[in-house]
Amino acid sequence: MYNFSYLRKSIGLMQAALLLIAAIVIGLGLSAWQLRSALTEQRDALGEHAAELLKLSLSGATSAAWTLDARLAREVVSGIASQEGVRASEVRALLRGNAQERLARAENPPTVAGTISNWIAGNYFTVVARVRSPLYVSQQGVPLRVGEMLIAMDPVYAADRFVTQVYTTLAVTMLEAFLVGMVLLLLSQWLVTDPLRKAAARISLIRPEALDENERFIDVPPLHRSDELGLLLSHTNNLLDRLVESQRELRLLATRDALTGLPNRTLIQESLATMLASATRSHGKVAVIFVDLDRFKTVNDSLGHGIGDKLLQQVAATLIGQVRGEDSVGRLGGDEFLVVMPVASVNDVVIVVRRIIDALGHSFEIDGIDLRVGASLGISIYPDDGDSVDMLMRHADLAMYKAKADATTRWQLFSDDMSQAIDAGVWLENALAGAVLRNEMQIYLQPQFEAAHMRLSGAEALLRWQHEGEWIAPDRFIPVAENSGLIREIGDWVLAETCRTLSAWPGRKVPISINVSARQLADDGFVERVHRTVGRYEVAPELLRFEITESTLMQNLDQTRAQLTRLREQGFRISIDDFGTGYSSLAYLTRLPVDELKIDRSFVSGAQRSKIVLSTIIAMARALNYEVVAEGVETEAQRDELIGSGCDLLQGYLLGKPMPVDEFQSRFSLDQTDSKANQTSSKLRRIR
Repeated sequence: MYNFSYLRKSIGLMQAALLLIAAIVIGLGLSAWQLRSALTEQRDALGEHAAELLKLSLSGATSAAWTLDARLAREVVSGIASQEGVRASEVRALLRGNAQERLARAENPPTVAGTISNWIAGNYFTVVARVRSPLYVSQQGVPLRVGEMLIAMDPVYAADRFVTQVYTTLAVTMLEAFLVGMVLLLLSQWLVTDPLRKAAARISLIRPEALDENERFIDVPPLHRSDELGLLLSHTNNLLDRLVESQRELRLLATRDALTGLPNRTLIQESLATMLASATRSHGKVAVIFVDLDRFKTVNDSLGHGIGDKLLQQVAATLIGQVRGEDSVGRLGGDEFLVVMPVASVNDVVIVVRRIIDALGHSFEIDGIDLRVGASLGISIYPDDGDSVDMLMRHADLAMYKAKADATTRWQLFSDDMSQAIDAGVWLENALAGAVLRNEMQIYLQPQFEAAHMRLSGAEALLRWQHEGEWIAPDRFIPVAENSGLIREIGDWVLAETCRTLSAWPGRKVPISINVSARQLADDGFVERVHRTVGRYEVAPELLRFEITESTLMQNLDQTRAQLTRLREQGFRISIDDFGTGYSSLAYLTRLPVDELKIDRSFVSGAQRSKIVLSTIIAMARALNYEVVAEGVETEAQRDELIGSGCDLLQGYLLGKPMPVDEFQSRFSLDQTDSKANQTSSKLRRIR
């Protein structure tokens, strides 16, 4: 049996239904107008019929009334009563004294009809159902009234006939509307629904992931080539054509780097897998060389991405020129490239690596600018350093990072100790992830003193971590926290703990410095979180100083300047930490909202200790109206030298080691009045 279930959601059926309803509504409206006219005509016809019967019977009725002939009168009224729709008829004679005598009367039983007929009869036909006329004879030219004739029509009979006519009209109208609807349904089924259903069935068979550019997608029916359906199907075919073209481009992009044209990560990994399979069969070796440009980010940030892109294109061409035809060069992304090559020994790899380093060490001329970037290379060898694509690439990557730290050769072969170091870093990261929640972190404070009077001026908040009974050095876990992104959570905890400490001191409060990393400053929400935390603990902004290293400043100078400017506008002080170990450029110092320079300990008590350098830094800070803090003060001679050079603040083990908050508070009597604090400063002066 043919399945009509799809008609329930058929556009053609919907159109036919709407047209059918419209036809019925219009037909009923026209029928109502016609029936109203027919009702008036029926009522007028009833009166006219009664008047016509009266007119035909006047002669006989007049003779009967004049001669008082009852028999003739009965014949007249009987003839009238035999007509359809007559209820009764009567002839009366006029006697002397104007008295009337009924000569004859004939009547029919009333018509039995429904409520509607009775209502129509009572409201429309009753007023015209009765007619009467006087009967006259002429006597010597003078009309003489001799009687009266009465005819009563049956209004219910007339109304019932009218109702029957109404039913017939409505039935015909509904039949016409039904036939129109069926015709429209069949037409819409043929013209709209069937073509749409066939097109939908064809579309459902199309697999977007396996389109063939030679495939004819959807046939447009000839009858619909220029209508809306044909337009829809043509547009669908055009979209599918574009999808085929996009897939072709995507397949190309999936295997080639759009900028350099080199194989991308996917394709170079496939090439490496092919080489490994061949080396396995022939018991050969395959070298994987991870290439990372050294100063590409500086070029990109300072000269723009356009220059950076051209540089990457020249680097790609240079790498291709340094390898053999059977070798493969690919771009992994950013400034990272991968070279894979079958080799006979490690010496073959070393020769190629040195050639690459030498080629990339030369300058590249781009738009009239000579650029030198250099590169760091890490090498892993199959099967010595791994037997899979992922392992060899990972080990080459580890070797590359080792090469970056070694500025002598700029390349490194993978070794097992590199993997062990990474495993230790992974363990450290996993342990660090829950350190805050486990309350393993502590804040230590190291005091800072005014050089002139040796009064307590502030403190630096230093983070300490004790995990499973072992104290882990900050220089071990801070880099892990920064690389893993955990520094945000830890930094927020340090800020909150510092604010809590400041708010808990009922007496004199001293400013506390907090170290801020590049990751924190790169977070757009950092300043808002600082503002909320300070507000929650009701800490005055001037009691907080944010220390930023020079290397942190230069990672994204524009964003860093914007973040520091917002902090300074809210009343916080900004300090540059470890000054002298990074860029030490007046150019960026004059562009940044800085209040304080903190001389690195290497110039105070380390191998680079130099009175000339110290004096130069202090003089420069004076010219820029910055305060100068010297950290790492360990001897009285160093202290006296810094005081003599005009240093503002001193910090170091000679004056005070980092200590827990409670000990710091107790030692400097921060929960008491300023008198005890002054006593402490007096003791410190006596040390001199």
